[in-house]
Amino acid sequence: MELHTLTLHNFRQFRDEEITFARGTDSSVTVVHGSNGSGKTTLLNAFTWLFYENVDFENRPERLASEGAMAAADVGDQVSVAVELEFEHDGTEYVARREILYRKRSENDFDGEPVDEELVVRFRENGRWEERTNADNRLNQIIPERLSGLFFFDGEDIDELAGIDNQDRIQEAIQNIMGLTILERATRHLDTVAKRFEDEVEENASDELTKLIEEKREIEGDIDDLERDLQDTIRAKEQTEREIKDIEQTLSELDDSARLQEQRDEFRAERDELEEEIAEVNTQIRHHISEDGFIPLAMPLIQETAEDLDEMREQGLIPSELSNSFIDTLLDTETCICGRPLEPGTDHYEQVAAMRGDAVEDGVEQSALRIVSHLNHVTDRETQFFDEVNELIEERKELHDQVTILDEKIDNISSELQELDQTTDSGQSISELEAERERKVGEREDLISEIGRVKERIEGKEETLTGLEDEIDEQRDEREEALVAKRRQKAAEQVQAELEQSFSKLKDQVREWSNERIQQTFSQIASKNLTAEITADFDLKIWQDVGDERVEVDKSTGERQIASLAFIGSLVDIARERYESDADSEYFTGGIYPLVMDSPFGALDKSHRRKVSKVIPSLANQVVVFATDSQWEGPVEEEMAPIVGEQYWLDFDAGDEPGQYPQTRIETEKAVARGD
Repeated sequence: MELHTLTLHNFRQFRDEEITFARGTDSSVTVVHGSNGSGKTTLLNAFTWLFYENVDFENRPERLASEGAMAAADVGDQVSVAVELEFEHDGTEYVARREILYRKRSENDFDGEPVDEELVVRFRENGRWEERTNADNRLNQIIPERLSGLFFFDGEDIDELAGIDNQDRIQEAIQNIMGLTILERATRHLDTVAKRFEDEVEENASDELTKLIEEKREIEGDIDDLERDLQDTIRAKEQTEREIKDIEQTLSELDDSARLQEQRDEFRAERDELEEEIAEVNTQIRHHISEDGFIPLAMPLIQETAEDLDEMREQGLIPSELSNSFIDTLLDTETCICGRPLEPGTDHYEQVAAMRGDAVEDGVEQSALRIVSHLNHVTDRETQFFDEVNELIEERKELHDQVTILDEKIDNISSELQELDQTTDSGQSISELEAERERKVGEREDLISEIGRVKERIEGKEETLTGLEDEIDEQRDEREEALVAKRRQKAAEQVQAELEQSFSKLKDQVREWSNERIQQTFSQIASKNLTAEITADFDLKIWQDVGDERVEVDKSTGERQIASLAFIGSLVDIARERYESDADSEYFTGGIYPLVMDSPFGALDKSHRRKVSKVIPSLANQVVVFATDSQWEGPVEEEMAPIVGEQYWLDFDAGDEPGQYPQTRIETEKAVARGD
């Protein structure tokens, strides 16, 4: 897709304005300059309103009509609001226009009552303009709404992609750009089909089977409710963690609290190391119990066996020290172990012969002797086991004591922070910030506990569900209709399972592709010792090389924004590559998409602005940037000016005088230079 011209008519503060976009190979960047509140966000919303009838305004989102146009109309008159875009897609020229008519209801009515709306999409074919049927569907095919957040985005919010625990948005973006949502919808559809067949089973089944199916559905409904509760709670925890991070970032930047926040970070790092040591000690304890834990349990039986053997020796059933075969050897050789002769019939001969245990066979006798010889060894192992485990337990206790000391130090830092009065630009004092942080930490702990409780309930329900499914499978209804429906249900469930497996594999494959691209793009912007990665859990993380180790970086807003820009750029690049590839795609053929970015430089320092400015033009074939003068001046202008094909300035009039209303005019560079 290539943007040509955007026209706005009575859309918010724009009365009749137009932007022609740069399309040159070496100058494909269009820059729109404007101060905060001048209409940059309105321009961004013009695209999403035209394509999807969606807007995202903080102030009066329901008011689309120009206040000036509404004021000039008489009561009962209709005011037209329209956005029109000329563009090219797949070699075909298009003109898309969305228009809505508002009727003025009273003298002071600036919102108006919508009375008619129309979307028209025309295309040129064989030199003639023709109108598309199903215009909404056609626009959604060109840029699917699921992809809109990737190509039309507010740079002030984009850094949230690389925020704390934001796997869902990363995963969703990857699925969308690669068309994997088709598979996801297919699995949901098959689930619906399986349930429909289950309905047929229930209609034709026995009373017992019908009851089991009803119970199964009730459990499935409970699990669905619990899954939604779990996701809501996880999102709440993630939001709370982001807020805690933001507060701590603010504390680290204030003069009075920076040192204390740094100490707290150090103490927490030490505590984390100690927790890892405790986990290792617990592993060693479990190993000892796994290897030798049976010994203390077996000792009563071992002692009883030893007593029985002693009793057998006392009764002469087994020898105390000598085996029968050894004694027979002495008698045969007629020589005692001491060297004296043993002549048959003598008293000495008879005494040695009496040492044999006549009631025990040789194999049993040898086993008994081996048992006796091992008893002391087992006792020694028991002593060693208790010594080693007690030593580990003592080590663990000492580690826990160190953790407790660190916790007390961390608590003391919190107390100190709550006594500081320095205020931030927003008017909050350090003490108020810390109190807010402590409150949110408590909220996070409550949410973590709630997540655990919900997961436990889900596991219990799933175990019950598995049992019900086994009972249902064991049922054998003789009615043919029920059997056919049951076979169909099973087939749908099997296909669904296979699709889910394919979906998971494809998702991981695309994550690996995206990970390669983001590393390439991020390396062009960030410092040399920093790398970005999309982890196996779909976290967008930033790593720093420290010696031979790689540690995760606490991302500042600027670093998150750079990582997010690199991520979106990688997805746009993948889409472009798939479009230009000759290979057939089962799910998504890709596309050439423009990037329309509002304030992509806001949270960056000058050094990073320069690096981002070098990379932005390479993110897409056509780039539109909205920026304030302060964001543009300096390194951004120096890097991007040579490749800018079109520039515009937003001339905003707040309309403070009586009879005047807010209005923004889009001026060209030449007009501004003339002072027009």
